[in-house]
Amino acid sequence: MKKVSILLLTITIFLGSCSSLKNVGLAPTGLETISAVKEVLNSSAFRAIKALQKLNKEGVDGFLPPEMKPVLASLKAVGLEKEMDNINMKIGKVSKIMADESAGIMADAVKEVKFKDAVAIVVGEPNAASMALKNAMYGSVKKRYSSKIEAELGKTEALKYWPMAAGAYNLFAKKKVGSSLPDFMAERAVDALFLTMEKEESKIRKDPNKLGKAVVSKVFDYYKKKKG
Repeated sequence: MKKVSILLLTITIFLGSCSSLKNVGLAPTGLETISAVKEVLNSSAFRAIKALQKLNKEGVDGFLPPEMKPVLASLKAVGLEKEMDNINMKIGKVSKIMADESAGIMADAVKEVKFKDAVAIVVGEPNAASMALKNAMYGSVKKRYSSKIEAELGKTEALKYWPMAAGAYNLFAKKKVGSSLPDFMAERAVDALFLTMEKEESKIRKDPNKLGKAVVSKVFDYYKKKKG
């Protein structure tokens, strides 16, 4: 009877140990893997926004191609200097508004995205998570940027004069720009955001433990060891 009790105790301890090992996270669950990817995306987006906020704040010069400057100058030369100055100032203000609101927009986008294979993202390229978000949400993120930009620019003559400037530019440009200023600015802003996100994600992947998120360390450490 004593031997049976010892055997049962040994089995209980063994099963308890297995359960504990499982809880420690040697094999992350699907939900944990998705959670880790989203943590990386949120952090990458936050860092990207901070980095972009430090960049060019010169209004129109921060968004338009270099070739567009002489077009804007020609519009000033025909008596639209006041209008172009107002547009320049407004675009600068819109840039700041979008920078301030980008964190909320990207946080919502990360919540909405569905990952078909989070494991493939974890073991993928240094920018795999950012690319997955971009492929899934680019259109909707750009639309939200564009609608907010249009609401602000609608308070000036920017929407009236942009087609004139864009038309003149497109006569000689190989890469055409659209006639919608909000769409053009939104596309530039979103492209810059995702490009910077990819760089920030790559930095995080080099040492995910520095992020200070247990689920990220658990998932990335596990698959790194498994891959290795």
